[in-house]
Amino acid sequence: VTDVIGNTTRGLFSYRDEARQEALVSLLSTVFIILVWFFGVTAFVGPVMVLVVIPIERMVRLLGMLTLDPLGYQSTSRYRKFVAEEDEITKNTRWTKEILRGMETSFLMLTILRIGSLMKVGFGSAGVEIIRNNLARSQTKNTLILSEKGGTVSCIFLFCDIRQFTDATECLQEEVFVFTNRIAGVVHSICHSFGGSANKNIGDAFLLSWRLEEEDGNSTGFGGRGSGENFVAKHNQADKALLSVVKICMALHHDDYYIETMSETAREALLAKLSKRKGPVVQLGFGLHAGKAVQGAIGSQRKIDATYVSEAVERAEFLESSTKKYGVKMLMSDSFHRLLHPNNRRRCRKVDQIMIQNEDDEEYEEGGEIMELMTFDMDIDALWKNVNKNTVTGSIVGKSDEGKESDSDSDRKLNQNPRKLPGSNRKLAERQRQGRRISVRMPMKESSDELSDGGFLPTAAAAATSSNSNADLTGDGEHQASGPPELVLPTGPALYNASVWVSEDMRRIRQLYSDGIFFQKFNAGLNSYYSRDWEHARQCFVTILERFEDGPSRYFLTQIEKNNGKPPRNFRGYGTA
Repeated sequence: VTDVIGNTTRGLFSYRDEARQEALVSLLSTVFIILVWFFGVTAFVGPVMVLVVIPIERMVRLLGMLTLDPLGYQSTSRYRKFVAEEDEITKNTRWTKEILRGMETSFLMLTILRIGSLMKVGFGSAGVEIIRNNLARSQTKNTLILSEKGGTVSCIFLFCDIRQFTDATECLQEEVFVFTNRIAGVVHSICHSFGGSANKNIGDAFLLSWRLEEEDGNSTGFGGRGSGENFVAKHNQADKALLSVVKICMALHHDDYYIETMSETAREALLAKLSKRKGPVVQLGFGLHAGKAVQGAIGSQRKIDATYVSEAVERAEFLESSTKKYGVKMLMSDSFHRLLHPNNRRRCRKVDQIMIQNEDDEEYEEGGEIMELMTFDMDIDALWKNVNKNTVTGSIVGKSDEGKESDSDSDRKLNQNPRKLPGSNRKLAERQRQGRRISVRMPMKESSDELSDGGFLPTAAAAATSSNSNADLTGDGEHQASGPPELVLPTGPALYNASVWVSEDMRRIRQLYSDGIFFQKFNAGLNSYYSRDWEHARQCFVTILERFEDGPSRYFLTQIEKNNGKPPRNFRGYGTA
């Protein structure tokens, strides 16, 4: 400062404390703002990650699994790990499962799962490539790729048909759908547990398939030769398919399971309509054939069907329709028969041999394809016969030291007293068949993930015990049962074991045919029939029919009697179809 006389005065002031205070306040404000921002972002990002980002990432992963394996993704370890992650996410958040399931992202996830399940059910095994290709390659949301060629696969085809379905429709009217779906549930669940895939439902018929491996020259499975066949069953697919048919036939005898949901009027009408027919309320015919097929999509953008197009499918349907002609539950072709384990091949019976001709062939051509028809004989009613267990086990011989018949000799050994079979047991069965069975359901072991020996059906001992405790055989042939346990179907894969073919249940249903005389007599009669020695053939078939009713024997005996015991001039060593 300069005064009036020119003197200058200078003063120094210190702002250090004020500057430090301002810097500290600014620093603290910045730290506070950063902390507020950090905790705010953290509080916001946490819910966003848990409720939005992570669910979207899981949806993308789920779509990836659907694209890779549309039908079997739920059985993979990757999907099981995917499901387990949901519990981990719930544990690490403050929200409960109920709150998380109520979010829109959870609804989207469930929608994807439902769409996947609907595609799996709607397209079946033949639609795997359709789903995969359209999920992976489609560029627009509303376009299906239908211009691609089909693929050739080797499969075992099982075609089964409901007997007297027209009568059932007439009696049940709108309730026929529930009735049919109950049967479909049994067929599909049992076949699925043994590795089969449902492909097509045709009103009263069902088509199922088992994929086969192609021949590579070093395979150790059972394969077919001839007719261009180069496929093998490395994983016992043929034995599983045959076992599925046996298990289905057992399950069909649980009458209450199929009629319990009907109204009283419909139930009475159906039982009255089927009262003259022997056996259970629901009866199916089965045809098994192995061959190549082309799988693909048929249709347009408005409606498509994934299916198999092949002569092999028609052969399976032909075999099923022929069961009515021969009076058997099932027929299998020689192509399928060759895929069976050698022990199971011996358990099958050759029923006939036929020449396959096209419908447009005007004249018979030499050198055509001859197909052998085989069947697997079973007396399912034997499971529920009120027979003493000691009597049953005592009549079966040829057991090993462990008390079980060896797998290779199970159906070749003779019964020590074969004449006891058609006696009291047969009379009991006849009385039983004359009256409509009201309830013969037996408990089935519930399946979860795996079932040893395919054992979800009752053992013979359990059947006998339950039959004694829950049902009494009255004079008119009806079973009076009080509250039998429910039929429980398998929900997961069954662990196949070859010992199931010599289990107690299998012994009982095979006991009528495994005495060493039946197969010998029928084979002798069939050979004599095609050798034009009809007199000897007639004697063989009559001998069998005197013991019990056999459909193929009855058929050939009818053919002999129709021609007065003499083969016609144009008779060949095989039939034609």
